[in-house]
Amino acid sequence: MTPPLTFRRGALDDAEALALLAARTFLETYRDFEEVKDNADYVATHFQVPAVAALLADPHATTLLAVSGADLVGYAVLRAGSTPSCVTAEKPLQLERFYLGAESTGRGEGARLLRAVQVEARALGALTVWLGVYHRNARAIRFYESRGFRQIGERDFPFGGRIFVDPVYAVAIDEIRFPEPAGLTRES
Repeated sequence: MTPPLTFRRGALDDAEALALLAARTFLETYRDFEEVKDNADYVATHFQVPAVAALLADPHATTLLAVSGADLVGYAVLRAGSTPSCVTAEKPLQLERFYLGAESTGRGEGARLLRAVQVEARALGALTVWLGVYHRNARAIRFYESRGFRQIGERDFPFGGRIFVDPVYAVAIDEIRFPEPAGLTRES
């Protein structure tokens, strides 16, 4: 039986393990969408230990780790700061990264990680969470839409020497939806 997920904030001593997970989950997610070389270049720039250590030390970013037993299986990064012009809600916070390993998908673990994001974003004073998502990643778009995120605009995302126009989604913190656990019903 797989141990249940627990969540905690990332620390500098997590940089090596997070770099490995971040590279693996990025490549798992985008292997069928883009050129292998472009994906490898992105990983080499963003998911090497020094880059991940800088992320973990960034005072404007909060990294949440999803842990199963002793294994790091997912992570999310919340970032305060600049927003695209389409994000007009008060006190927005960007969900910059949200990844689970393939072994953890399709089992409700994404909803659990998003719940941890909701709790952390609320603690950070946010009223809205926004994100950009790759327009060809239909699985991610379905996930976010099923949780109450709605497209509010677009933004440019440079990748592999090209500029992609990605949809931007947002949801009020208190309007994030979570499915009812299987076999449970609400009492009247």
